[in-house]
Amino acid sequence: MTKRGHNLMITYRYSVAADLPALFAIDQTIWNSQNSPGPMLAQNLATYAQNYPVGSQLVAVQDEQILGMISWNPMPPFMSMRFTWDIGIGILPQAQHQGVGRGLMTKLKAEARRLGIHRLELRVLATNLVARQFYAQLGFQVESVAREAFYIDGHFVDDYGLAYLID
Repeated sequence: MTKRGHNLMITYRYSVAADLPALFAIDQTIWNSQNSPGPMLAQNLATYAQNYPVGSQLVAVQDEQILGMISWNPMPPFMSMRFTWDIGIGILPQAQHQGVGRGLMTKLKAEARRLGIHRLELRVLATNLVARQFYAQLGFQVESVAREAFYIDGHFVDDYGLAYLID
C-alpha cells in the first residue's frame, strides 16, 4: 500500500465468485462492538454467499487484493421504496483512510443515479465517530436518532439513521 495521500491504482467492479472468500474474511474482520450492534449474521462462507450473491456488491481491488466492498438492497420490502437503497460498506483496516471508501461510495452513487435510484440510506452507531464523519463528508444527512437503541458492552448506544438524496 502506498502512503496516505498518494493515489492508489484501484479498480472498482461488481463482485465475482472468486471474491467471496476475501469478502467474507473482510466482513469477519471489520465488525466489533464499536461499529456493530451484534455479531454478523453470516457465520460461514455459504451463508455469506447466500446473503451477498455474485454481482450484488461493488468491490475495490488493487493488485488482485480486495480492499473493500459496498452493498445495497435491490429488493426493498415495499414497491413504494423501489427508489431507495439501504447500503452497507466495509473496508480492510489497512486500506482505511486512503480513499477506498470514498471511491466505492462515488461509484455507488453513479450506479444509483444511472438506475434511477433517488435515495441512499444507512444506519451507524453513535460510537462509530470515524464512520459518522466519513458519511457527513460525503453529504449524508442525519435524519433520525434512535436514542439508547442498543445495549453494548454495558452501555446504551444511540443508532443514527442517515440518508443521501441523489439529484
